[in-house]
Amino acid sequence: MKRVFVNHADAREAVGSLSVSWNATQFYTVLAQAAAQAAQTGSPILASLALSFPAGDALHIFRAFQRLSADDCFFWEEPSRQMALVGVGTALSLQTQGAGRFADAALAWRRLRDEAIIASAPDLAADSAQTGHGPVLVGGFGFDPLRSRTTLWQDFPDGLLVLPRLLFSQREGRATLTLSFLVHATDNLDNLTNCMSAEIAQLAGLLAALPEQTTGVPLAGQDGALRDIWPAADWKNLVGQTVQTIRQGAYAKVVLAREAQVTANGQPFSLAATLQCLRQNYPGAHVFAFQRGKQTFIGATPERLIHAQDGKLHTMALAGSAPRGASEEEDRRLGCELLSSQKNREEHEIVAAALRASLAPLCSRLWMTDTPELLRLKNIQHLQTAIVGDLLPESSVLDALQTLHPTPAVGGSPTEPALAFIREHENLERGWYAGPIGWVDLDGNGEFAVALRSALLTEHQATLFAGVGIVKDSDPEAEYAETCLKLQVILHSLSGEE
Repeated sequence: MKRVFVNHADAREAVGSLSVSWNATQFYTVLAQAAAQAAQTGSPILASLALSFPAGDALHIFRAFQRLSADDCFFWEEPSRQMALVGVGTALSLQTQGAGRFADAALAWRRLRDEAIIASAPDLAADSAQTGHGPVLVGGFGFDPLRSRTTLWQDFPDGLLVLPRLLFSQREGRATLTLSFLVHATDNLDNLTNCMSAEIAQLAGLLAALPEQTTGVPLAGQDGALRDIWPAADWKNLVGQTVQTIRQGAYAKVVLAREAQVTANGQPFSLAATLQCLRQNYPGAHVFAFQRGKQTFIGATPERLIHAQDGKLHTMALAGSAPRGASEEEDRRLGCELLSSQKNREEHEIVAAALRASLAPLCSRLWMTDTPELLRLKNIQHLQTAIVGDLLPESSVLDALQTLHPTPAVGGSPTEPALAFIREHENLERGWYAGPIGWVDLDGNGEFAVALRSALLTEHQATLFAGVGIVKDSDPEAEYAETCLKLQVILHSLSGEE
């Protein structure tokens, strides 16, 4: 990766009412460097330029991006950390298939990193390496590439990482806009520069003109009830059969998922209104949306799979659940019962031990807390254990995905037998549900979460997913009730409910 800083005496210009460090000559210079390198290598080269950009509401940027282009859009926000990524368009995409999807993505990422030309505007040059702004690949991976596919997830392959053409990044009140192109030696650089100038001007106009929008969409039916794709009685019977199989010693744990649908009444679902509800109600979660064509995968997941920053790895074991109480006293009682529950502690310890064993080959040191703590969300609470490690120099966040996914929290234990059981009996295609979703930059920093509390949307129909860990003491009625509780997270947000 070649990192350059483009000098210009006064790079800041007003584009419409938006003050942004944009200069056409500066952009052209970066493209020319990439074109020259492309001529030497015979291959297209990534050219990327990071500009200072006014800090603002990430959801407002997302809505502007949707109107700016019919291309794919990506939204990622961690409200509690004041961190957001919003992208539109595709400078390039890395698509992978099959069991090698993580390894193939990691190899393609390394090649991209080694050849790219990365530039920053003058006012970012002093600290751009520390801010974490610049080109970022965003996307996700399917839960199980060996599961037979249907048309439900047709726009979401086994693995997909996209470098947005325009990427808004915001961390702790500081924002940038990164422009990225895959440059060929024969490209008309004047045309590319002129098109980008027009696009930034159009973006400025959209941001100034867009009104506030937070209204939800009525759901079909009097109460917006979910429709089980597989009858509830059949799903509960499967839980009972799974418990018997576990008691016979075949598995320690199997995670079973449910699939349900709900329909919008009249107008299409509002992605902006849904995201607004999710981030307000779950500020400690990872709120995401990946819009591809007419499909959007959207959700708010509490489970971080891995975060890597400057060689330090962070993850957590998350397993074991209980509802929140209606009063402080009831909430405290339910939390204490969860912490002391043998069934939930056993389920949690399986996950923690598996994570520790998976990460050991990638790290020089690992630390984890001795006992789990409570992670309290709006309508549910979980057991969590923090894990921290020092990544080996040759390891990346994508390498860790290969090792970590699927954790026993979403698959089961032992992993391969549990996955085989799920393929044979679960009777649904998870697609990207319970798979890793997130981002990675060209310096190796990145974060992926487990895509839980989520739904796959078309204009008027939403397919919702929720899962539970089945162990030897599981009760089918209780497990079904837990999935209903988890489904409410996304169901309420789809209809704009607080």
